[in-house]
Amino acid sequence: MAKLSARSQTGTPDGTSLIHLVNNPGGTPVSSKETLASVGESGGLNSNATSISAGTTQTQAGATALTKVINDVTTVTTADDGVKLLTAVAGVKQTVYNNGANRLKVYPNTSDNLGEGVDTATTIEAGHFGVFTAKDTTNWISVIDTPKNGVTIHTTTGTLTRNQMSNGHCNYVTGAATLTMLAADTNTDFEVITNGAVAVSVKAEATDLLILDGTALDDADKITNLSTTGDSARIRYYDATGCFASTNGWTDGGA
Repeated sequence: MAKLSARSQTGTPDGTSLIHLVNNPGGTPVSSKETLASVGESGGLNSNATSISAGTTQTQAGATALTKVINDVTTVTTADDGVKLLTAVAGVKQTVYNNGANRLKVYPNTSDNLGEGVDTATTIEAGHFGVFTAKDTTNWISVIDTPKNGVTIHTTTGTLTRNQMSNGHCNYVTGAATLTMLAADTNTDFEVITNGAVAVSVKAEATDLLILDGTALDDADKITNLSTTGDSARIRYYDATGCFASTNGWTDGGA
């Protein structure tokens, strides 16, 4: 009768090497050296981390390293505080839950890429998650759970939140107001619609500009509606300088 396989393990699952001694059916000892990532790939690692705090430097170097298969990030003090994936090994998966109060940025490990080298990082909105799979020893692919289109009704002047500026969010305005944008990012995509004959402006962040129906305005300028019911502006990220605003005839409102 063939001998049953026996397996022993030394080390701890913290990213350092693990040494396994395996008896094959013929009884010959086989030694293998595995990293945390390869153990996770093989399904031998059932690991979960909770109460993770995202790094506050908002850089890859300062991002909190994620060492488990399932990672529950509960503290995201400021939008774009970050975490960092394992070093890529083909087939390895990590799930990241953003249970914090702000948008979370997820970085690949040093020398790795998200999006075949095009994107250096991605983001997960508060209350959502991402699943990351290494397709080889360098590149990660991801599936991000994104919020559905939301709706906010504004009655007065205020600053838009990140959620109100993302994922096609619809901002209805029922009273005279100026809505000030946060700094634009690649997820910026929102709409402003007036419900009533009210005067409404949308103001760009200090270092951004709005391209109003094809005409670039100055940094921090606002666009102003026609003060009629149903006026609308769709604002989307354009490039590093700011956003494109498609409107029903809004005008340059200056600074």
